[in-house]
Amino acid sequence: MTVTLTAIVTAHSEGRLLRPTIRSVRAGLEKVVSDGYSAELLIVADNASPHTQMQISRELKRGSATVPSRAINVAVGDAGAARNAAAQAAQGKYVALVDGDDIVSSDYLVKALELLEATDERMIVHPEYVISFGARSLLWHIRSAVTDDVSYLDLIRHNPWPACSVLERQVLLDTPYRPMVEGTGYGPEDWLWNIETTAAGVRHHVATDTYFFYRVRESGGVNNRHSASILPSFSMSEIEDALPNEDNEEQATKNVPPLSHRVYRTALPTARFATSWLSWEAKHAIYRSARWALRAATRRGKVSRAELPLRSEYPPLAAALREATSYEPAISWTASAIDGLVAWEACDDGYGRVLKKALDQIGERGDALVMVPWLGVGGADLVSLNYARALNETSEFHGRTTILGTFDVSRTDDDLIPDELNYVHLDSLWLELPLRIRQRLIAQLVVLLRPRLIVSVNCFHLLEALSAYAAPITDGTDVHTTLFSFDKIGDGYPTNPITDDAQRAFLDHIAGVLTDNSNSAALIDDVLALPTPNVAVHVHRQPAEVSPQGSLISHPATPSATVRLLWPHRLDIEKRPDVLPAIAHGLAQAGVDAVIDVWGKRVLSENSDTLMADLARAGVRYRGPYTGGLSAINLSDYDALLLTSENEGLPLVLVQSMLLGLPVIASGVGGVPDIVHDGVTGLLTSGPEDVEGYVRAVARLVSEEGLREGLISRGRVFAEQHHSWAAFVSAVERDLVHPRARREREPVA
Repeated sequence: MTVTLTAIVTAHSEGRLLRPTIRSVRAGLEKVVSDGYSAELLIVADNASPHTQMQISRELKRGSATVPSRAINVAVGDAGAARNAAAQAAQGKYVALVDGDDIVSSDYLVKALELLEATDERMIVHPEYVISFGARSLLWHIRSAVTDDVSYLDLIRHNPWPACSVLERQVLLDTPYRPMVEGTGYGPEDWLWNIETTAAGVRHHVATDTYFFYRVRESGGVNNRHSASILPSFSMSEIEDALPNEDNEEQATKNVPPLSHRVYRTALPTARFATSWLSWEAKHAIYRSARWALRAATRRGKVSRAELPLRSEYPPLAAALREATSYEPAISWTASAIDGLVAWEACDDGYGRVLKKALDQIGERGDALVMVPWLGVGGADLVSLNYARALNETSEFHGRTTILGTFDVSRTDDDLIPDELNYVHLDSLWLELPLRIRQRLIAQLVVLLRPRLIVSVNCFHLLEALSAYAAPITDGTDVHTTLFSFDKIGDGYPTNPITDDAQRAFLDHIAGVLTDNSNSAALIDDVLALPTPNVAVHVHRQPAEVSPQGSLISHPATPSATVRLLWPHRLDIEKRPDVLPAIAHGLAQAGVDAVIDVWGKRVLSENSDTLMADLARAGVRYRGPYTGGLSAINLSDYDALLLTSENEGLPLVLVQSMLLGLPVIASGVGGVPDIVHDGVTGLLTSGPEDVEGYVRAVARLVSEEGLREGLISRGRVFAEQHHSWAAFVSAVERDLVHPRARREREPVA
C-alpha cells in the first residue's frame, strides 16, 4: 500500500516522554488526512529500552481511526542509521522525521506537504521556529535557503536546520544519513546530512508559521552526546557552489571591514595609551575581550524581536503554545516567558571565514603540518623551522609541508621563512572566538585537511583542541607534540601546556612527544608516564647551522686584557638578565677587567625600565636586538658567551657558539649539561644565582693556560658530531615519517 506521507518517529530510551510526541504527530497526521491525503505513523525502535518498548506497545494499541500505526525494531545504535532503515520500510511518497521526545505543531506536516506537492524541485521542509524547552529555553528562527540569504559559511559554523523535516522519501534514499560510530568523536548526524543534502542540490525550506518544540536535557540525549563532536570530512567546494557567500564577496569587493573591526581600530590608539603600563599578557586579554564584546554586539546571529512577528498574542504562536502545552506541560514555563526569549539565527561569526581562508591558503600543501604560535627568533622558532625543513626534504612530504601559526602574527618574522616552505597564519579574527569554538575550529581544520603528520612545537591551541577532540584529530593523523622544558609560574611552580590539562586523556591518542634533551625526557617519564607501547618519546638533537665568520680558534689562547663577554638572548624573565649587574660587580671585586654586552629583543614588560637602568649602572651595555642567529653578531669582538637562564630545554645558541668557536659559560639547568660538559666543551655554573660560579669561570678563562683553546676545539667537534643537519633529517625520517614501517601502533586499552 502506498500512502502520501509516512511520519517516522525514532525511539531509543525516551520511555514515557514518547507519549506527548506521538500525540502531537498524530494530531498533525489527522490534519493531513482531513486535507485529502493519506498517511501512516511509523515508529522505529533502535535498541529501545524496555520502558520505551512498553510505551510503543501502548501507543500502537491506542491507535487512530484515520491514521494506521506500526513499529519496526532495529539495532543500529545511531539516529541517522535508524532513519535510513525507516525510510526503507516507509510506504509514503513523502516522509516526516521527528525524534521521540520532541513536539510539532499540528499544522506543520500539512503545510510542509503542500509546499512539496507544489514544486518539482527537490526540497526538505523544516518548521519556521524551534522553541527549546527543559534545561534551556531558546527561540530559534530557521532561515530558508530558498527565500533567505543563507551562506555556506553559516552552514559550516552552525547546524542551520533541525532534524525535524518533511521530504520526498526518494531524497532520503538517494542521500542517506552517514552512520556516526559512537566513540569516534564525529557528529552530529543531522548537521552532516544537512551539508550533504545541500551539496547534492537539495534545498532546505521552511513552512511559514509552524513550530517545533525541542526538548533539552540536563544530561543524556543526543544534544549532550554531540556537544563535543566534530563534523567528519565533507566537500567544502560543493556546498560553496550550492550556497555562495554573496554578502561577504560584495563586502570584500568594497574592501570594507566589519563594523566591529572599524570600531575597534578607531578606539585602539586611545586604548593602547591607557593600558601602556600593563603587561603584554594583560593587554592582550583586555583587547581580545573588547573585540569579542564588539563582535557580539554587532554580529549576525542574534535577531531583534522587532524583526519577527512573534509575540505571545500572535495567533499562530498562541495556538501552537496552547496545543503544545496540552501535550507537554513542561513547555508551560517556556511558553510563559516567550516574549522575553532571545531570538537566534544560525549565522557565521567569523569561524567559517577563518576556516575557509586557512584551507585555501594551505591547499595541497597540508600533508605535514608544523603548528606553532608564531615564527620568530627564539629557540623554539628555530626548532619549528628545523622540523619543517627536514620534513620538506623527505620524498613523502616534499612540497606538501606547511607551517601553521595560530597566535600572535606580529611576532612572526617573514624574512626567516625559506621560499620553499609554505607559511600560513590563521586570521587573527579567530582569537576573538570563545575557547570552545577555537577548539572546534582547529579540530575541524585538521579533519578537513587530514594531514598524515602534525608536529606541534609549543602550539598550545592544538593542545586545547586535543583536550576536546582528540579522537577525530588523530583519526588517520600522527600527532607529535613537544616538551622541551617546564615554564615557571608563581613561586617557581612548573607549568606546560601539556600538563595544563589535568586529565591529559589526549595523550592516549597522540603518536609521540618530542624533546631535545635527556633531562626533559626523564621529566616526561616521571610526570607524564611516557613512553607507552602506543606513545613514543623521541630525543632529537637539534641542528644549529651557522654562517662561517672565519675561525676563532686561531685567536690567542687567552683573552685580551679586558675580557669581553656576550649575553645574546631575549630579555625575558626566564633568561635572568637581572643577574648580570651582580656578575659585573663580582668580576670587578675579583679584579677581572670585563665588559658585558647584551644583545636581544626586549620582551620584558614589568620592571623593564628598572632593569635597563640597573644594567647601565653596572656598566652592562645593551646593544639592541638582532636576527639571523649568532652569525649576525661580530663574534670576534668577544671572548666568551654567557647563558644565565633559570629554565632551558637545549638552547641552540650554545651549539651555534661552539660551531663559531666562542667558548660558553652557562647555568647547568634543563638540557644544558647535554651539550656543555664542564671543563670539556664549556664551563658550567649551578644556576643563575651562582654569581660566584660565573666569576670563577671567567677568571679561569683568563688564568688557565690552554683552557680557552681547548674549550673551543672540543666544543666545535662535539657540535659537529652531535648536531649535524644530516643526523637530524635521518632522525625525523626514522621517527616521524616512517614510524609504522618499524611497528604497528597497538589500540589503546
